[in-house]
Amino acid sequence: MLRIYSACLLILLYLPNIWCMSDGKRETLKAEAASLFKHGYEGYMKYAYPADELRPLTCGPLYRDPDPNNVGINDIHANVSMTLLDVLSSLPVIHPSAFPKAVKLVAETVSFDQDVKVQVFEMTIRALGALLSTFQLLDDLPDDPAEQYIKLHLDENDHDDSWIWPSRKDTTIDLKQYKGRILELAYDLGKRLLPAFEPITGIPYARVNLRKGVLKGESIETCTAGAGSLLLEFALLSRLTGDSRFENLAHQAYLAIWNRRSPQNLLGNTIGTHGHWLAPGMSGVGAGMDSYFEYGVKAGVMLDDDTYYDIFYDSYAAIQTYVRTTDGFIYRPVQTRLLQPASPSTIDSLSAFLPAMQVLAGDVESAIKSHLVFWNLWRKYDAMPESFLWQERKVEWTGYPGRPEFIESTYYLYQATKDPFYLRVGEKILHDLKTRTKTKCGFATLKNVMTGEQEDRMESFMLSESLKYLYLLFADIPFPNSNTVFTTEGHPLKMPASLLKAPSSTRRAIRKGESSTCPLYRPFAAGGISTRTGIIVGIEGREDYDYARSLVYGLDSSGVEVEDGSRIWYDGGICRTSSEPKFAFEIVLSPLDASKSTAVPPEDPSPGPSKVDQDSMTGDYHITDIEGLRLGVRWRFDGKGYDVVNIGPHRIRQGQNVIIRDPAMRDHLPIQATSPVDSASPPELLLRFLSYSSSAASQNGQLLADGGQILLHAVGATATFGTDFVSFTSSKTETGPATWGIGHKPLRLIIPPEIEGRPYQGCSAMSLEWLGINKTSTDPFVLMVSRGGCTFLEKLMVAEDIGAIGILVIGQAPIKEGEPIPPEREVEGGFEEGLIRPSAEFDESHPRFRNVKKVGMIYTEWVIGEVLRKMVEGDDDKRKVLGIEILNIDAQDGSVHPTMGNRPTSQINEKSRTLEGGLLMVGEWPIMNLKVTDNALRFKQSNLPEHV
Repeated sequence: MLRIYSACLLILLYLPNIWCMSDGKRETLKAEAASLFKHGYEGYMKYAYPADELRPLTCGPLYRDPDPNNVGINDIHANVSMTLLDVLSSLPVIHPSAFPKAVKLVAETVSFDQDVKVQVFEMTIRALGALLSTFQLLDDLPDDPAEQYIKLHLDENDHDDSWIWPSRKDTTIDLKQYKGRILELAYDLGKRLLPAFEPITGIPYARVNLRKGVLKGESIETCTAGAGSLLLEFALLSRLTGDSRFENLAHQAYLAIWNRRSPQNLLGNTIGTHGHWLAPGMSGVGAGMDSYFEYGVKAGVMLDDDTYYDIFYDSYAAIQTYVRTTDGFIYRPVQTRLLQPASPSTIDSLSAFLPAMQVLAGDVESAIKSHLVFWNLWRKYDAMPESFLWQERKVEWTGYPGRPEFIESTYYLYQATKDPFYLRVGEKILHDLKTRTKTKCGFATLKNVMTGEQEDRMESFMLSESLKYLYLLFADIPFPNSNTVFTTEGHPLKMPASLLKAPSSTRRAIRKGESSTCPLYRPFAAGGISTRTGIIVGIEGREDYDYARSLVYGLDSSGVEVEDGSRIWYDGGICRTSSEPKFAFEIVLSPLDASKSTAVPPEDPSPGPSKVDQDSMTGDYHITDIEGLRLGVRWRFDGKGYDVVNIGPHRIRQGQNVIIRDPAMRDHLPIQATSPVDSASPPELLLRFLSYSSSAASQNGQLLADGGQILLHAVGATATFGTDFVSFTSSKTETGPATWGIGHKPLRLIIPPEIEGRPYQGCSAMSLEWLGINKTSTDPFVLMVSRGGCTFLEKLMVAEDIGAIGILVIGQAPIKEGEPIPPEREVEGGFEEGLIRPSAEFDESHPRFRNVKKVGMIYTEWVIGEVLRKMVEGDDDKRKVLGIEILNIDAQDGSVHPTMGNRPTSQINEKSRTLEGGLLMVGEWPIMNLKVTDNALRFKQSNLPEHV
């Protein structure tokens, strides 16, 4: 699908390597992040401790509000030095010299015996998580105090006597003596939160008094995130103390929420402790819901429990199917019942956690896209506004309290891709935090991101997460693995191997053959060569980078950075709006004739072993009777197609195959064709243009495979006659005549001189010398001509006479407002514009047209021709050598996908859906783990529900 924008073509004229960040600069940024963290921590200790928070503008303490309705303050103010607690796990990493005294102060002064009502969720993630993380750190220290001193890197720091205990001369600090007390505090806090779980539904109250329990008249309203994001802290507390109540209650709460999901596996954002969803009945990934999904995947990692994985991936499939927009960039609220987007539709700062979760789940491609939207929000406002009306492109809620979610996602994506783009994002964030929020004694909340107005509050997560994740980003410290995760408050928690629960024999049998993998992120390379040679194009070189910008800035050139003249913005360009394949749906296998309206496929909601059976050796599932089976199908994170994920109640795990053995398939499906069908060119292709220096081309003009610099990508329409652009061999390795097709090496693009001020139209043959081609050269080339003057067929015949194997036809210039429309461009409803597919009628048996198949024709927009002509302007000895390459419009790495065996999709007969290798198809995409035992079968389109 194409959309024509007023300005949407970003021409790339750079080597991305020059944007790599040097180690020295990264070290400088790391030191600056650490300095800012120390500034905030020491400001709190000097001006606010032992209060829970600092007032950064007036440099004083912030206490509980006497007004009990001010839950924004009171939910986290428990009179327990909350900021000190929350940063406790960060100090050993960023400010180790302050850690000994901090541990001592917490162990000796903090008490949760407070007559205060607080939020269960906030106390869990900020205080309980910090204590458990600190306990594990202390537990891992050597018993010898001198070795503790070294392991904590206290010997490598300049100590300030006011921040350590007892003095800088004492190198035998025994911090491990406080381990028991820290766990005791965690256990005490956990027990004080237990009264919140009184409701029989398992859904806890949102708030509890730490001394008196649930107060009379307490509100039954809670949120999905608040009730369902206690798993990590509560499970670890149970296993460290042997008190199973915490894990059991958190598990029950998590399941109680999930068991009330909609038929589409969507969750609401507000629920009552009585178990009913409350108004407004919206689903999404933002405020009130965010960490429920996060804790699903992280509980799977930390606890090694596929129960949570299963719930997470089911919920994530619903998000990708109903919450995500079709372009794959926006995750907006939707009504849980009507499945309609909210109006007005917003995205909020809390939902910026999503890319980090997507990385952890293995869906890096989706993470890159969702992160780009938040990146453009940040760079437009130099902060992250609390909520943004994305359709109107304006801020709804202007505040920014220093939230860490976007920074956390930047850190995760850098770890997944190692693209220096994310370091530059971090550099921008660091600069803005320093210039917009730093005060004399801490960091202020931004009340208005557009005016810069500040508010006298510093939330604890500014230190414990925002500045810590920036430090981890620049320090290139990998995120934890092996049953270790960062909580939603940034505290590292791990489940020791000795405390992991072994799966039951039944669960082990079900998981037989499972092979969980995350696809490796590979940026595409110049020339379509999937190797590490050549120019690697990073995030900023992606085709959709500028599209994400337009979602926030609009469709003009605002937000486009011209840094050093190496980027050029052209008005009137074209951006292809991507449309993501439907993520999850059901297919029905049935021998019925789907063309008959009376043929209603039956449904077997719980197929037994007579129909579906699991191979105890391989873990694969065998279908011996397809009647009534509904198969859940989901998109693969590696982009190769789909996988079956369930057959009714039978869950199919990654690595397990579904094999159809039903003889009924023979009776109702066509039999394999005797020979492969001819391929047909797709109507649209992606063109990649490259520039070569004289040293990157041979003396006779042949282009080297790896020497080109990418200039731009454009969409082109193929002619209905001429060369078939889909071929079954690659000219990268073939030794026969060169051809112009998908996945083949770049060919030289010849742009003829103008004739009397007008571009060459290709209606008459010109000499090779006039075209600038060496007479002795036998290298293939593509000729660029302009539309008009003669028919498309005549242009192709002239190009064949000249010796070109391809012809690039440039469309006509746009008609300016007020200009008359030429008669030849008039069409019903206006005038012709955009891409067209050149066509021609001719007798293929006529001798004159015997060579039509030797030359390929592609049509592209006028603006592309203008850009290319500007690139070759100059003296003859300075003219650039240009190359042109064809890519599949959905594959920028030059590959053709999906593949059936060793053959590309375009070889599949659209009428009969011939299969090679036994894979079944849904539209253009194969179901990778669904196999037919007889490879002689070919499969018509599956009987799909109407919503597919």
